[in-house]
Amino acid sequence: MKTWLTILTLFITTAIFAQKNISLEDVLRWSGSQTFDFHRAEKEFQISFWQYRYHLSNNRPRLMFNGDLPNFSRTIIPVTQNDGVEAFRERSLATSLVELSIAQNIASTGTTIFASSQLNRIDVFQPTNAVSYLAYPALLGIRQPLGSFNAMRWENKIQPIRYQESQKKFKEDVEMAKVKSMQLFFQLLLEQENLQLLEKQKIFSDSLFLLAKKRFSVGKITENELLRNEINHLQTEQELMQARNQYEFALRQFQSYFKINESVQLHYPQELQAEINLEIALERFRKNSRKSIEIQRKIIEADKELAQARANAGLKADISLAFGLSKDGQTIRDVYRQVKDQENARVSFQIPILDWQRGKSQVRVAQLQKEMILQETEREMQEMELELELQIKNWFAAQKQLDIAKKNQMIAQKVYQMTYQEYLNGNTNLSELERAFASQSLSKQNYLKQLETIWIGYYKIRLLTLYDFEKNLPLD
Repeated sequence: MKTWLTILTLFITTAIFAQKNISLEDVLRWSGSQTFDFHRAEKEFQISFWQYRYHLSNNRPRLMFNGDLPNFSRTIIPVTQNDGVEAFRERSLATSLVELSIAQNIASTGTTIFASSQLNRIDVFQPTNAVSYLAYPALLGIRQPLGSFNAMRWENKIQPIRYQESQKKFKEDVEMAKVKSMQLFFQLLLEQENLQLLEKQKIFSDSLFLLAKKRFSVGKITENELLRNEINHLQTEQELMQARNQYEFALRQFQSYFKINESVQLHYPQELQAEINLEIALERFRKNSRKSIEIQRKIIEADKELAQARANAGLKADISLAFGLSKDGQTIRDVYRQVKDQENARVSFQIPILDWQRGKSQVRVAQLQKEMILQETEREMQEMELELELQIKNWFAAQKQLDIAKKNQMIAQKVYQMTYQEYLNGNTNLSELERAFASQSLSKQNYLKQLETIWIGYYKIRLLTLYDFEKNLPLD
């Protein structure tokens, strides 16, 4: 019987189904190409990219071609007669317009410079047929606000930082996808190992139950010992069914996340070989992290709100100057001959005289909000640094715990093998064998969990610092 059980043990397969072999390296590679989280992060970054491109376009000249071809109208309107009396008359006409214009904003001063060329035509159908033209061959102008809030200048400060922030966020999202991928990997690996262990235990349990029946038949064990063997056999079957369900659920989650249909066989990952220096990690966090860029943006936005409140509380003026050429006529040729110059100048202003401290209140609110943002951002930075420090210390502790778990696994496996042989020889009871098996199972699970803690902890540190400590380089 001992020889038969030994041979049976050697031929126990570790495969669960016809599977695709997958390593942790495969999972990390897939996380950056074929997961939903990666594709969502990619789309979010593309949105940020095109939003930034839209902002950049505001700083460049805009050339536009506008027109109405035609604008037809037939209405009854009051018309003043020669004797001064108004009478209603039907009028039918069509107006047409084409215009070519170019405008350029100057962000530093808030100035807008523009130029245009325009041609208008009116076709009167009733009460008489007539055609006339009006042309503005060239028109140059400038608009200059004075004392007003310059939104474009502030946007030129904020938008580049916001775009940098989106780049950092994309890198964080990629690292977060890797963390989630590893969590699914280790969860499935744990269920896979547990299922394989219980399948092996089921075969052993069947064999031990048969052995117990034979021993009972020859009077070597009591009926109580036989019944305990049967209970252990039934419990193993129940645990195996539960383990299969848990494995199937973990497998479905894994397949869904990585968009694969095959069953998989996961391999134990290697122990991570990386060194992390706490001071370097904190330095990289302050330099590379999205949080540092986010804080910078929030402070500038607070300055923007304060500048807007001050501008709204004071004098606002606007200067508009335009110079051009114009001419009307009965034909297109007429309107481009002997053109006349035209000028337009306008200065408008607004001075608050009695606003019941409305402007002062807005300024004070903006000042207090800025002070609050400075305090909050400082606290957020300190909390993030403490979180990073705790992550690193936990990672160091997990490395030591991994060494302990590895030794414990080797010892528990050896104890189980010795206890199993002693049970076959009749030198120990079933309770000792059950305890040895439970200890072996627990030691394997503990080793896997410590391995998971180290790998996931390392990538969480990468996420906070956006730094690859294995290559000593910022993340691409």
